[in-house]
This record gives sequence, structure tokens and C-alpha cells, in this order.
Amino acid sequence: MLTSKQEEALFQWKNLLAESGLERVLSRDTGTEPPPLAGRFAVLARLFDEGLETERHDLRTCVPDELLLILEALGLLNRVKNRVASPYRLVVHMGLWLFCEKVSPGARAYYGSDSFELSRMVLGAQGNVLDLCSGVGPQALLAARTAARVTAVEIEPLAAELFWINAAMNGLSDKVEMLTGDLLEPVAGRKFDMISCNPPFLPVPPGIRYPGFADGGSDGLAIVRRVMAGLPDALTPQGRCEVVGAVLGTSESPNLAAFKKMAAVSSLNIIVDCRTREELEGKCLNQLAGMALEDNAESVERSYRSHFMSLGATHLYCFLLHAVRAPTPTLCASYWDGQNTSFRVEPCP
Repeated sequence: MLTSKQEEALFQWKNLLAESGLERVLSRDTGTEPPPLAGRFAVLARLFDEGLETERHDLRTCVPDELLLILEALGLLNRVKNRVASPYRLVVHMGLWLFCEKVSPGARAYYGSDSFELSRMVLGAQGNVLDLCSGVGPQALLAARTAARVTAVEIEPLAAELFWINAAMNGLSDKVEMLTGDLLEPVAGRKFDMISCNPPFLPVPPGIRYPGFADGGSDGLAIVRRVMAGLPDALTPQGRCEVVGAVLGTSESPNLAAFKKMAAVSSLNIIVDCRTREELEGKCLNQLAGMALEDNAESVERSYRSHFMSLGATHLYCFLLHAVRAPTPTLCASYWDGQNTSFRVEPCP
């Protein structure tokens, strides 16, 4: 937890960032030239957009000394002699300023574009909200703007530390709590009006070491299954759950068998909206295999090909999942089959 002085300083820091115009730089499309920042604020773009070191006296032209010392004490800036760098990157997420780690296979406080899809589902959240696999806080803090109370759960300590920094920076510390633990375990016995979850969801062959923020087990659904299994005890009668993830399938359709079982076991109505479909070759396969924490890239790719063949999978579908409690379990799925958008509604006995 932060001291009141640190919280005040971080909120001051956010106001300074907003004044600087850095949001325009961070929000630009990848590959385009950044808009120039006015004079004394240009140093912020070097630090948080380009990831470059800068002279400390240059930073002092736009950051008050007392604030600079607090940012250094919190580890958001590292000083070596007269130069300063940041171990983190800044992102702007639907109006929220967030610190997160720079993208790499070893990242522990990850933030990805999948957060945008899920965040649209939590906009305007009301009542008592739970955000699982909360990371640095995009969903939880967005929900905190409108919900009565938000509880975030995260298993990675570094992400939990950055969560509190981001909460203070956005003036939301009094609306949230962060619990460090494994999914629903820290909130056993409590019920929520909405649960959101951005879990690790990439499929990983057995025996392959993979980043914790991305490892969704053999078929990518290991964490999703655990969340769905806990919903009957965690949701209020009218509560809902929103999840982002990925599921394997063929060119004709995603494999929906796992969702039918989840719905039946936990008495849920589940809607799976598959937004994208990628063939498990070329760029997609290279990206999946390239994230593995292994030295032999060729061996990893062979493992992936063999694994997908054993599962009869040729494509990866990314989805948004909506679940509510129901006396008669049902699965509704939408997906692109190569020619049309297909819809399926099936009972789940």
C-alpha cells in the first residue's frame, strides 16, 4: 500500500502527464510518426514512448524535484549518476494512465491489446465488481469509475504493486481493493454483481515452458474452466461474468465442446462471440512458439505442430465470453466460418 503523500504525488504526476500532451503520443497508431511534444515535455516522450535514458536535469525542467524523488523512490524511475530511465512503459487505456512492464516473454506485469475488447464489456459497471487476473488494473480501474466497489485479484506481486500505483495515479484508490492470490480463492464466500477476467489463454504444448501471463494450458481454456466452475458460488442471482480468451478449432468452426461442458456443469447460459480467426501457420504459429521460454526454436515449433495435429486444430479463434446463472444451461456461439457469420444455440444437458 502507498502512503497518502505518495498517492497525492502520483495524482499530481497524472495531471502533469495530461498537461504534457503525452497521451497523443502514446495513443498514436503503431508505425506512424509521433506528434511533437511542446518544449520542456519532450523528455517524457523519450522516457515513456521511446524507452530512452535522459539527463536528469532535463527531466527537472518539467517535473518538480519533490515529485521526481517520489517517482524514484517508488521505482518508476531509475537514476544512474546524472541519467534517468524507466523500467516501465506508460499506456493510456480508455482514459486511464497505466504503468506496465515493457513487452517481453519474461514480463510479469503485462498489458496487451486484448484488454480493450474486455474493457468495453465492463464500461458502466454497477454494484459489487470482481476483476480476476487483474494485472496492472485496466478492467478493475475502469469499472471503479461507476461501480460501488471493485475487488481485484492478481497472483503476481509486481503486477499488484503497479496496480496500486495506477489506482492512485488515476484517483481511484478509495474505490478498489487488491488481493494477491489465485483466482476466486481470496474471495471465497463473497458474491459479486459482475466478474471480469482477462486470463492467460494461449494454448501451450505439454512440457513447453511459457510466460505465466499467457499460458492457458493445453487448449488455452485451463483458467477459463476454473472461473466458470466457481461462478455459481461467486455470482449474485442476477450477476454476470465477462471473459476474453482464445479457443482452438478448424476452418469451419471453433471447438465448442469445452464450453458446453462448462455450461452444463455450472448451470450457466454462456455466449461465446468469436471475433477473429487465424490459421495456425505462418505468423500466428511463429508468434505462439516465439513466446516460449525455451532455447531451441525449431524444437518448440515442432512441438506446436504436433500438438495441434493431435487435437485436430488448424485455427485459433479469439472470443469474448458472457455467462450468467441459469436453470437450463445453454450455449450460444457466433463465429466466422470463412463465408458467413454462423450462429449456434445448443442446450447443454
